[in-house]
Amino acid sequence: MTLNPINYRPPVETGATAAAAESSLGEEDFLSLMMTQMKHQDPLSPMDTNQFMDQITQMNTVKQLMSANETLNQLAVGISSINNESAVNLVGHEVVAHGDSFAHESGSNEDLVFKLAGEAQEVVVTVLDESGSVVDTMEMGELGAGEHQVTWNGRHSNGARAPQGNYRYSVSAVDENGQEVAAATFVTGLVDELRFVNGQPMLFIDGQEVGLGAILRVLNTPSNEQTADASQEPEVQEAQASNEQAPSTALQGAMGVAAYQR
Repeated sequence: MTLNPINYRPPVETGATAAAAESSLGEEDFLSLMMTQMKHQDPLSPMDTNQFMDQITQMNTVKQLMSANETLNQLAVGISSINNESAVNLVGHEVVAHGDSFAHESGSNEDLVFKLAGEAQEVVVTVLDESGSVVDTMEMGELGAGEHQVTWNGRHSNGARAPQGNYRYSVSAVDENGQEVAAATFVTGLVDELRFVNGQPMLFIDGQEVGLGAILRVLNTPSNEQTADASQEPEVQEAQASNEQAPSTALQGAMGVAAYQR
């Protein structure tokens, strides 16, 4: 039998199920002992029923908590399965995610996206290599709150081309009072791989590892169906044009017959 690793939900019957069975057996034993004790109690000194009721209430509470725990375990398995399906569907799509690392090919430009929490009087974007050394700095000047984009030309500050490799960037911003303005950095790229690390889905955007929770949005990508529709548009337009001309020709013929009859 073949199991789908995405939709397969393993049975949750470890400690919770065994503990539930022990709880059920303990409850039956308790009720049996209580009934036996009540049968043999001293009529002149009857037992305190409030104590029994308190114990029964506590046992029911424990039983409900264990049942709720088992339900939560099953829910966690279901949520994990949904997350796995979502991660698989992202492969091959271009996404925007929280992050500051990117893979650079020598000679290419890189679009760096960031978001400011407020208005900034001075904004500086710094590009660093894998060792943490500064490669280039770009002064953006005054910027308002919101999302912004700057293009790095792929060169060192001295004009030399930066070699191929992994880089990261940081954004520092201050307002007119010299107070720091919070800045969030994003990465944009194609999800080219999916791995499961300790049971958690990890996406790779242009070779950079990103968690599923870091994905902000999925960018639109042309589908095969849209491409097929686009290729059929000329034929459809031609057919529509011929259909529009047919009533016009028939109308002209009818007008000619009417003129001849006069």
